[in-house]
Amino acid sequence: MKISLASMKTFGVKNMLLITGKFPDVTSDTDGGSIMVSHLVEALRNKCTLDVLFTRTYNNNFINIEGVRKVTFHTNKVRNNNKFLRRLANIEWNSIEFSQLIPQYDRIIIIHCSKALGLEKLSQELLDKVVLFPMYLTSSYIRSNEIVPIGYTEAERKILLKIKKIITPSQSEKNDIIKDYDVAENRIIVIPRAVNSYIESKVRDESKANRLIYIGAIKKQKRNDDAIVLLSKLKEMGAESHLYLVGSQQDDELYAHCIDLISKFGLENDISFCGVLSQKEIAELLNDIDINISVSRWETFGRGIFEGLCAGLPTVVYNSIDCLFEYANANSGVSYVENINDMASKIYDLCSNPSFYKSQSQKAIENSPQFSIEKQKERLLQEILCSQK
Repeated sequence: MKISLASMKTFGVKNMLLITGKFPDVTSDTDGGSIMVSHLVEALRNKCTLDVLFTRTYNNNFINIEGVRKVTFHTNKVRNNNKFLRRLANIEWNSIEFSQLIPQYDRIIIIHCSKALGLEKLSQELLDKVVLFPMYLTSSYIRSNEIVPIGYTEAERKILLKIKKIITPSQSEKNDIIKDYDVAENRIIVIPRAVNSYIESKVRDESKANRLIYIGAIKKQKRNDDAIVLLSKLKEMGAESHLYLVGSQQDDELYAHCIDLISKFGLENDISFCGVLSQKEIAELLNDIDINISVSRWETFGRGIFEGLCAGLPTVVYNSIDCLFEYANANSGVSYVENINDMASKIYDLCSNPSFYKSQSQKAIENSPQFSIEKQKERLLQEILCSQK
């Protein structure tokens, strides 16, 4: 169902505020949250009067955004290296500011649950204006081996129980929200995220150079060191491979460990740290890759994984990434494995069996249509502009 300007008036949404800590994606920014913000701005700017509040330090590059009437910057008052303690310390500061703004708008979109902490004190009438994109919650942090203060989880619970519409990209996160916070199922909408629009879907005939790609920032959640161990195991099996690691360096300690492993296994010529690439650069790189992998132990949605799939790359991931299950069954372009040894064996099979490789490539592409930007925007508009009853 497409939403016209005329039908929008029926919903009564004229003035909208987007609250986010993420800047829209530009050139080299491929962060999932930033891309989500960019898609929301693109979808909404012709449908309503849109204002944006960034919970970030002032940045002149984002003071003027096409289709946005007003941009405001609200910088955290309390600084702390621990993100959970920082967010808790800023609850009162943030909630006072946001509480004053909410009555001025017909709808408020909040990106990340932490931006909504403390707003449960508002009347239900005002809270019913809010559409929340949780982005990452306690269960996901814990799966990523992070220590979450009990007080932070309780702060999440208070606001999640009060919000009437929550939008998540995966059924697995929806299940977490229901199980962990007792949120009513009918308050949670699942809308899968769109993938890189530059990606060209093409069937690959065989793995010719055993080039692997892992799209994911260097941080604990992504377990990038597992990818290096994987490469060493493939080398032991006689499958000479090259690994491309795409993503920002967010954990210096983990990065140093990765460098040590590369030296230990003698893989200096077999790994490329690509850093942060633009969406166009990622699409171009995918054209020359053979196999898509993820050694992440947990993904809220796994956008990087789906990008490889949509490019037609046979994909191998840990079976703990259950958010993929609803979109791609085993052997439908994706192979789910238990551990590094199983992953190495599966990649070896793909590299040495052209017919298996090609069939997995063909099946990978079949997943693509559900992740188009236009389909995502249509669903977002439908849920954000429609009645909150």
